[in-house]
This record gives sequence, C-alpha cells and structure tokens, in this order.
Amino acid sequence: MKKSVIAALSLIVFIALGTLKAQNEPSAPVVEPQYINSFYAVDANGKLIELERETVTFHSKVRALPGYASVKMTSEFKPGRSPMRMAATAQFIVRGRAPIDPLSRFELRALKGSKDHREFVMTQAHGSILGGSATSNPEEGAVAIRFEEYGANSYRITTDKPLAPGEYALAMRGFVSELYCFGVDR
Repeated sequence: MKKSVIAALSLIVFIALGTLKAQNEPSAPVVEPQYINSFYAVDANGKLIELERETVTFHSKVRALPGYASVKMTSEFKPGRSPMRMAATAQFIVRGRAPIDPLSRFELRALKGSKDHREFVMTQAHGSILGGSATSNPEEGAVAIRFEEYGANSYRITTDKPLAPGEYALAMRGFVSELYCFGVDR
C-alpha cells in the first residue's frame, strides 16, 4: 500500500513538473510579413501565402451625345481573374500595427471582373447643357472586415461573413494604385 501511494505521488509530481516545463517553454513565434503595408493570406498552420500584386492603371470612359455626356473613371488591370484562389473564409495578415484604427488605413474591396480585366469605379459624372453632377462613392464595393493583433507588428484580417464568389483586393485605404488581389470560387 505504501509503495502504491509513493508511486502515485511520484507520478503526480512528474506530471506537474512536465506541465510547468511545457508552460514555461516559449512558443514558436508567428511569422509576419517582412514589409510594412504588405498583405498576405495565412493558412491554418500560420504559413504566409503571397497574394497577386497588381499595379493598376486609371481609365476614363466618355460617352458623348448631342447635349449630354457621361464620364466614368475606373481603376483597371489585367487579367480578368486572379491566379490566387482562396477559401471564402480566408484570413489575411498585414504588417503595420499602429495606435490608430486599422479600418482607417486598410480595406478589402470587391472588384468587377470581366473576361479580360478587373476594375472598380472611382467616380462617375453626368452632364448636359443644362447642368451636371458627379458622384464618387469610396465605400462602393467595400467588404466589412475585422482586425486582431497578430505577432508583434501585424494584424490578422477576417471578414464578418464568408466571401461570395468573385474577385477581391486588399489595399491601403486611399491608395488604389497598388492592390493585393485574390479570387474566391464557388
């Protein structure tokens, strides 16, 4: 009986010491992007996946009729479909944590895709000889996202709900000339 009590106590001490040792061992550091304001997808194991990086061109399309004209300014790039395909619940990482609201700095935007290019509308204007108007809706195509701290200098970006099939771009808010693109399939 005495030997079994000693054996049980010894086992409890070894388990407790093993648990304490495991708690005190440093966990592996998370991998973060090397450069500030660069976006990556992240898989379940924490591996960073490079996104398609596109530099856009700006196009204006003018349609003129007698007494009426319309102008549409778009940010456009080729091809019509990103080679980077992600799951609808994909998560992303961006380096550049700062003491300001990340929603004021970063955005996820749905793109309009066609066979040969992707685009998003920056502004539209309509006018006639009697007057005209211009509209610009920076939130058009914006996708709701959330941020949480990731590593020492980055954010993990998640969406409020799974992404619908289509083409998407992550970017610095207001800097639409450089996009990090991906697509979601059915």
